[in-house]
Amino acid sequence: MGTGTGRIEGDGQRDKRDQVRLRREAEKMPANMDTEQVSEREQPKSFVQKWISAFDLSIASAIFFNFFTSTGIVSANKFVYQQCNFTYATTLTFIHFIFTTLGLLFCLQVHLFEFKKLDIKKSSWLAFVGMGFVVFSNLSLQYNSLGFYQVMKHMTVAAVVVIEAVVYKKYLDKELVIPLLLVIAGVSLTGATDFKLNMIGVVFAVLNILCTSFYQIWCASLQKSLEANALQLQLYTAPLSALFIIPFVPILDNLSLSDSGSLFQFEMTARTAIAIAITGVLAFGVNVSIFMVIGKTSAVTYNVLGHFKTCTLLSVDYLFFGRPFDIKNFTGIVITLCGTTSHCTSQN
Repeated sequence: MGTGTGRIEGDGQRDKRDQVRLRREAEKMPANMDTEQVSEREQPKSFVQKWISAFDLSIASAIFFNFFTSTGIVSANKFVYQQCNFTYATTLTFIHFIFTTLGLLFCLQVHLFEFKKLDIKKSSWLAFVGMGFVVFSNLSLQYNSLGFYQVMKHMTVAAVVVIEAVVYKKYLDKELVIPLLLVIAGVSLTGATDFKLNMIGVVFAVLNILCTSFYQIWCASLQKSLEANALQLQLYTAPLSALFIIPFVPILDNLSLSDSGSLFQFEMTARTAIAIAITGVLAFGVNVSIFMVIGKTSAVTYNVLGHFKTCTLLSVDYLFFGRPFDIKNFTGIVITLCGTTSHCTSQN
């Protein structure tokens, strides 16, 4: 009898403990959630479920906006040069700076960012280099194939490394050396086998790389030293760049009054005017979306997105601008993309 009573008391204590445990779990559960929902919640999520739960519409929108404007402006510029025969790259760059300035003023009016007074001298240096990188970018696009133009942009990574080492005594990590060598090898192979390779195009591409590298380095340092965000800084640099480019227009573009190939003799059609306006809107979109993507994700994500843009632009070059398929040239492009992707992964 004594043993049976002890067993009953022990079972009763276990029941009480179970009741307490269940009551505590019930208190943690929302009132409208049943046990089946709890079991479903505790089940491990599949890859698709995790991807959907991590999806952020604002990030996706920023990435899509940058991809659309970046690939769009390169293709649109090429269309203006080749299909509309508007070969005045410096004038087109001036138009882009005007559109960017007007777009930034509109963003300021609708309170997308706040105005901040900045050092005009420091901003002027950045504006001058920024003017150079956009001018030489458009000239490189005009005189080179779309594929070579885009692949050469990956050499900016190597140029930044050299400039930082020589000027700022900032040296590259050892694990980034091999990816960088892959980029250089890939670009060299692509350039040597490009169907439209020419000396003036290479010169413009190299000048574009140098200006872009200094622009990226100074832009990052100025934002920190001036304590300004990208849009506040661009509000100063865009109109200054438009001002600085004016003396170069008659030098780099044909403005002769008598020459049939002059800008003043160009027959502007509605089709060409619309195409130029589209490039201006896309130029503003590129400037804004770059910082949207980096601000919402990271520089690594932006670089990976850049590889996808390169593949897209190469496809456009093959499909619409008559780029012939060459296995050596294609191999160089693949090596460049592998090197740049490896560089971003190692840096991360």
